Amino acid sequence: MEEINLRDLFNYYKSKIVYIILVVIIITGCGVLYKTLLEKPKYESTTSLILAGFNQNDTTSSIDNNELTINQKLVSTYQQIAKSDKVLSQVIKELKLDYKLEDLADHITVSSVTDTEIIEITVFDTNAKRAHKIVSKIAEVFSEEVKEIYNVSNVSILDEARIAKEKSNLSLTKSIIIFIAVGTILGLGIITVYFYFDTTIKTSEQIEAKFDIPVLGSIPNFDNKGSKKKRGRK
Repeated sequence: MEEINLRDLFNYYKSKIVYIILVVIIITGCGVLYKTLLEKPKYESTTSLILAGFNQNDTTSSIDNNELTINQKLVSTYQQIAKSDKVLSQVIKELKLDYKLEDLADHITVSSVTDTEIIEITVFDTNAKRAHKIVSKIAEVFSEEVKEIYNVSNVSILDEARIAKEKSNLSLTKSIIIFIAVGTILGLGIITVYFYFDTTIKTSEQIEAKFDIPVLGSIPNFDNKGSKKKRGRK
């Protein structure tokens, strides 16, 4: 495998800087067009729920470590319940959504806060108000479902969902920075590959390195226009 001379590679980059800039412009331009014309805006709304480890209606109950441990293990179960077909179908019906179950499920993420009994439900949608309505209804239906399954009232809303005022998509400025970085990396990559497979000799140093012979001199390369001008002065 032929070794790459870093100095020659750097000089090659400089000689092809126009092409690198062209690639950056094309990638950035296509990215901006996609962001502004094709990509749909996304808004997210989040609500958090706390899962108590005892029946809140039973005033004689008390919390102990075993109950807390058991309830933390149930968090993963609660996550599945929140995205279950039973919960989502009821949400679609009550809000009269034009969504299929699998499509709505793709717009929902349910996560747990580490080492706590708190779960967060987030809904992404192209409409901020609709995202808020969906996540609020999921929290409501989910709470009722848990009460029915476990016969306990142990789910409370910790933070109410809010209507998003800004898109959750990357801002155009941040996206442009990413597009420029991608374009630069791609342009350098293309030039590097071209340099590696370019077997032409460009400098006297390359001749000495390739054939192990000294170069006694070199002849300047004049174009036809330059030659004519020189002869005219004579």
